[in-house]
Amino acid sequence: MRQDDFFETIDHGQYKSKSLNHQLIDEIRRGVAESVRDEDAAYAFSYLLVDDLPRDPDHEGMLDNAETGAVIRCFKAVLWRLGIEFELPFHDKRGYNWFVADNNNRLNTVLSTVFASVRESLERRERMHLGGGLRGLRGDLRNLIFGATHKPEIVWRDVAAGTIEITKNKQYCLLYDRPVDTSGLTWGQLTEWWRLHDGNYALPGEALHTALRSRLARSLNEPEQLMFDTYWQFSVGRGFADTPALLPQVYLHYDPLTQNQRMNRAEGQVLARQRMDFLLLAPGGRRYVLEVDGKHHYSRENGQAAPELYADMVREDRRIRLQGYEVYRFGGAEFVNRQVVGAMLREFFGELLSA
Repeated sequence: MRQDDFFETIDHGQYKSKSLNHQLIDEIRRGVAESVRDEDAAYAFSYLLVDDLPRDPDHEGMLDNAETGAVIRCFKAVLWRLGIEFELPFHDKRGYNWFVADNNNRLNTVLSTVFASVRESLERRERMHLGGGLRGLRGDLRNLIFGATHKPEIVWRDVAAGTIEITKNKQYCLLYDRPVDTSGLTWGQLTEWWRLHDGNYALPGEALHTALRSRLARSLNEPEQLMFDTYWQFSVGRGFADTPALLPQVYLHYDPLTQNQRMNRAEGQVLARQRMDFLLLAPGGRRYVLEVDGKHHYSRENGQAAPELYADMVREDRRIRLQGYEVYRFGGAEFVNRQVVGAMLREFFGELLSA
């Protein structure tokens, strides 16, 4: 996005002029502008303000005082959604002039100092390929916690912005912190994200895929491993990079207490299922949950049938279906014969992704 994109051309008949597109600025401020990424807008706003703020008495710029104020308010809203703390020492063009006077007219030094921190923050985000950060204010799916071998401890760092922080067992799980839109999450996108992890950047393609596969497999039991391996080979056969990724051990929501601690409280068990076996994010905004059910889903450790456990499971299925997830369950007994289950899974995945 360029600074010129914030302006529209006005046809006066005999001549044309450019004017600030107030509708676009308002849409960007409210986070509803189509095809405008906050990162791109933030960069463009910073350059627009630096270029348009008066450098000398003869330079008035394209923005008047009120328009400068509108741009600054929009700029602040964009930075807030990106989780970047930045406070300009002025609110409009008149305030900027006062600010310059207070700093003995050291214009170049003032401008570079004012915008240095925000530029550094934006460049740091770009290097990390966060692509929108953890704000979660536009309905985008954020903060995918997966590949978990231990239960993570999670706190809200910024509830309004949807920003979380893993404070315990972070080393035992993966956090995909890029936005996921209705086009889904592919193996190609996941691989590019994985490339940024320590020690992965210089790996060639095949070694990078092997490292990713090995890391994801660490969170799986034997039946889950069979499902994962089958889907991996299925993906290779249909074009790996463009096939939706199968994420194992994904935290759908989070309860800071263990189930035993929760059951001992008066309010009882609030979150019946915090983690899914697999999540697949497909084009069209489709979200598929795949569960491989062992005996613990319907019986106790002594083998005694437990109808209440099954009731909890199907109740939770209904709840997440109402949230837009499609749930598919596989019985553990289906995974006894590897050849039979492999053929069954390949047929299932083919039908699922062609639907």
